[in-house]
Amino acid sequence: MTSVLAETAILAHSDLVITSVDPGSYLGSPMYAVIPEHQLALFGLVVTILGAWWVRWRANRHASCEETCLYRRYGRLALPERFVFWLVTSSAVIHLGLVLGHEPSGFSLAYLIGTAATSWVAWRMLAGRPWRRPAKYVLVGSVLAYAATLLAGEAPDQMGILTKLIEITALAGVIVVPASGPGRIARSVRSASVVGLLVATAFGAWVGAMSSGDGGHHLGETPPPGVLLPGGEDREPTAAERARAEHLYEETVAALARFEDPAVAAAHGYDVAGMFGNDFHAGNEDLKHDGRILDPHHPETLVYAMAGERPVLLGAMFEMEEIGQAGPAVGGPLTVWHAHDHICLSLAPVGIAGLQSPFGSCPAGAINVPITNEMFHVWVLPGLDDPFGDIDEAWLTEYLAAVELAG
Repeated sequence: MTSVLAETAILAHSDLVITSVDPGSYLGSPMYAVIPEHQLALFGLVVTILGAWWVRWRANRHASCEETCLYRRYGRLALPERFVFWLVTSSAVIHLGLVLGHEPSGFSLAYLIGTAATSWVAWRMLAGRPWRRPAKYVLVGSVLAYAATLLAGEAPDQMGILTKLIEITALAGVIVVPASGPGRIARSVRSASVVGLLVATAFGAWVGAMSSGDGGHHLGETPPPGVLLPGGEDREPTAAERARAEHLYEETVAALARFEDPAVAAAHGYDVAGMFGNDFHAGNEDLKHDGRILDPHHPETLVYAMAGERPVLLGAMFEMEEIGQAGPAVGGPLTVWHAHDHICLSLAPVGIAGLQSPFGSCPAGAINVPITNEMFHVWVLPGLDDPFGDIDEAWLTEYLAAVELAG
């Protein structure tokens, strides 16, 4: 049987023949980026940081100005209070940038309210008015409102997450740092509340990113965290693309039949040791740089699932040899390759430790892998509507249960 590559010269993600793709052209989860509507808010934050340095310099030069002088009012603030002041001011400026960067909507109104509330707190600090309690209400309300929008399915981005970290840091300065205050137990509760807000923000970010992504691997979709898709709009495949996709599927089904027995896969160099779960990738290092591209007879990775104690072959994962190489999408929009980003790689033992957190960190002992080479799955299970897309978890669970029941 001839390889599918012998029948087509069409590569990559459109009708054009290309051999590489700009990593910056991929579409990824907004959780790891600053979306265009929030770039003005980021600029405002930079200006605020420069303004803090300028006001500090001017305040030192106007230490003897009259009682109503703005710089004298600022100079009366203790050092921790100045820190909180600039954090609150940063939140106000960021929210103003969000108002200006978005089209008028309910979110714009919420951003405007956030701008007014945080500006009011900053003004009270300069005016010498009681400000700690208002600051607590405003900052806690802002963080919880953001977490609520994330839990409702709104996608987070780095600007939104950074704003909440700024507000939580300001809260820490308001309710934790001051030396005077309630007893140890009450202060411990307040400290725990700051941690709780951090957890709520992180959890909400994961929920928002996962639920806002379309979850598939088709052009034009918003991918979930950790997945990169090539840019482009979805379209109907041509008759030739459908024929090539069908040929690829049939060839892969026939070629992989021998690997239903993991012992056969092991004999051919696939690492099937310690098989578990519903998504076990058994790689073959000898095939990852052998010069073969999208060869159903020599896939770089086999994918298995466990039906009780019985392994079930799900399909194959094909990989490009280099980062930035575009995979041969022989079926056009039916066979879209994808890459991964912000993967946490454990060093001891070597393996995938998960995805980078919304705060930009990996688990201890793991490093961030910014981007991987492109890859593409072909599933060989009978009954799938799309052998090149995602397997529905509920469908797979029922399928494996039926296999286990059948013995």
